[in-house]
Parts: sequence; structure tokens; C-alpha cells
Amino acid sequence: MTKQARRRFLKGAAAASALAAAPAYLKAQANAIKIGIPTVITGGYALLGSQVMRTCRLVKKMTDAKGGVLGRPVEFLFQDTQGDPAICVRKTQELVERDNCRILTGVIVSSEAAAMLPKLEEWNAVFISHGNGDGRLTAELFVPRFFRANTSAPMGARALALYLKDAPEKKFIAIASDAAWGRSSNAAFEEQIKKVGKDLTDKIYAPVANKDYSPYSTKILQSGAQGCYVALQGDEARAFYSQATQYGLAQRVQFFTEIVAQADIKVLGKDAIGLMGSSRYPLTYDIPQNKAFREAFMGEYKNEIPDWSDGEMYQALMILFAAVEKAGSPEPMKIVAAMEDLEVTSVKGPIKMRKCDHQGENQGFVVKVAQNKNFSEPVGEIVKIYPREQITPDCRKSSYST
Repeated sequence: MTKQARRRFLKGAAAASALAAAPAYLKAQANAIKIGIPTVITGGYALLGSQVMRTCRLVKKMTDAKGGVLGRPVEFLFQDTQGDPAICVRKTQELVERDNCRILTGVIVSSEAAAMLPKLEEWNAVFISHGNGDGRLTAELFVPRFFRANTSAPMGARALALYLKDAPEKKFIAIASDAAWGRSSNAAFEEQIKKVGKDLTDKIYAPVANKDYSPYSTKILQSGAQGCYVALQGDEARAFYSQATQYGLAQRVQFFTEIVAQADIKVLGKDAIGLMGSSRYPLTYDIPQNKAFREAFMGEYKNEIPDWSDGEMYQALMILFAAVEKAGSPEPMKIVAAMEDLEVTSVKGPIKMRKCDHQGENQGFVVKVAQNKNFSEPVGEIVKIYPREQITPDCRKSSYST
């Protein structure tokens, strides 16, 4: 044995000896299943990132208490992407190369997710979306190592349009963030609302991180539309709704939002009552899986109600863990094989991870904001549930043949 080989051997033996003598919790952590969370910690979507992180911490606590996944603890490693695709790729590469994270989730912005897709093969990683809405991610941008557990923008628009078919409103206007998700949402809503015989007078795109919505509020009022479709999230949504309240917009135009978010309801307060839209996570859905999550969440985070991003993050992790257990390994390509056509019942009911494009088949929920004696603030109450087969687009498409 050469001197160099002997040094390597002794160094490895010393490390093994140190690990054997280490406390049990350190041994467990060394064997943890690492999950990389490149998310928005600072910037306009930081609230969504904070929801991702708090749910990951709750899930770690719940999962480790039950013996972990494959008998191993889970470890979440967070990086701040700032909502910027280039930063997201760089920070994710750090997670892969420095921390050996080959399982990725928690990405907030669809353009960040799109930037990551071409890198997954090089990184030998698997990426499961909890909230990326751009329909193209499981259509023309499809790659085998990406899965979307969540409701996409076309799916949310589809559920809402089906509900609006019998609504009294005939004329609509749409406003969205000028970003991948917003454009996907507006395009899907236009297609779906016209299919049910309604008129879309205009599509408005507000700049990303926009703060002044007064010109858009005026345009909405002058449009003569009876309904306004809103595809805004984060600071953008809260700015729009607070300024719309000042204009009395909600009294003259019925809002229909692509995502009913608890954070937006907080901003509007009682003015949120009557707001309608599709729901990525129906808080009041009365099934055991959702009740258990809701109680655990509200027990952990006093005075907080889980928002849509919390529910979608939890569901994505439950699907991921089920795939790891089925695969018997956290190795990325084994997860890919196990996740294809995997069926899981979680907080939103039965989900199927469709093999042909890796889109999760989710039920469609339409909710209306109302007071509920079980909660300290108004919440979205379910008014209609559509079967997942009716809500999920055609394979590798953002559109529907029927």
C-alpha cells in the first residue's frame, strides 16, 4: 500500500470510528434524506417562500416523529432565489454540488422552474413542483425528471370557467402579472371562458413587482365588465386588492381569482367576503387527511391558518415520500420510476401522478370567501368540486379537447 493510499485509508477509518462513537442524533442526521428547497426568502414573493419553509419544518417534525422515510430522517436545506431564474439555477447548483441534494422542490416562480429543467439531467436530480403554475412545464417544456403535484394555471382556469358557465356574469376582463404564470393563467382563462359562451373584453398585464394598480383599476371600471379574473400573487396581489378596496371596485365588479389565497383575504378583511375563485388548497375540505394536516399546522403555528402554498407543499412532500418508500431508495431515477402513475390520497383528496407528462391529476375546487365560526378570519368555503379527469389537461398540453 502506498503512503497516499494508506493516508486515505486511515482518514476513512478515523471518520468511520468517529461516526460510530457519535451520539445517535448525529448518526441519524448523517443518514438523512436531503431535500433541496431553492425558494424565495427575500423579494416580492417572500411570503410564499416563508410558507414553504414553515410547512417543510412542520413536515420534518411530523415525519421524523413517525420514524422518518425508509427509517431515515429528512433534512431540508434552504436557499434564497429572490424570484430570479439565474439566481435560482446558481443556488440550486450549490445545493446539488456542495450539499449533495438530488431531490428538489419548493420553487416559487414558474420562470425559475423553467430555468431549472434543462439542468436536471446534468445534476442527476428529480424536481417535484408544489406550486408552479405555467402550463408549459408539463407540456412543451416537459423533461422526464420533473413532476408537478399541484394544480396548474390551466387547471385552475378550467375549474373556474366550468363554474362560471351558469353564472349571471356575461362579460369579463382579466388582469395578471406579466410573468410566465400570469400569462399562462390569462391565456387559459380566455380559452376556457369562451368555450362556455362568455365574453372576455380585455387582458391586462401588470409589470412584475408592480405597486401602483390605480391605472388598471380605472381600466377595469371603464370596461363595462361584470366580472374580473385576477391572476396575481404575493405583494402584487395584496397591492391590487388593497387599492381595489379604495376604489370600491369589489362593489361594482365581481372578482374571480385564479388562486384564493388566505394572505389576500387578510388584506381585504371583511371586504374579502364574496370573493370567488379556484382553490389550490381547499382549507375547509372535510376529509381525514386534510383535518389531520390542518390541526397539526394550527397546533404548531398558533393563530395562523394554512394558506394554499402550505397545503400544496404538504401534498407534494406526501407524494414524494410515497414515491421514495415505493422505490425503496431516494436515488432520483428510482423516484422517477416509482412516481409515474403513483396514486396518493392527501389533503386535496385522490391524486394521480400521470405517467405520460408527470402532471398530477387534481380535483378542481371553486370556493367563495365567507365567515366561518371555526376560524378567526374569513376563509374560502367550497361551492363546487370537479373530478380530476375533467380538470387535468390533455397529455403534454395546456389545453383541453373537450
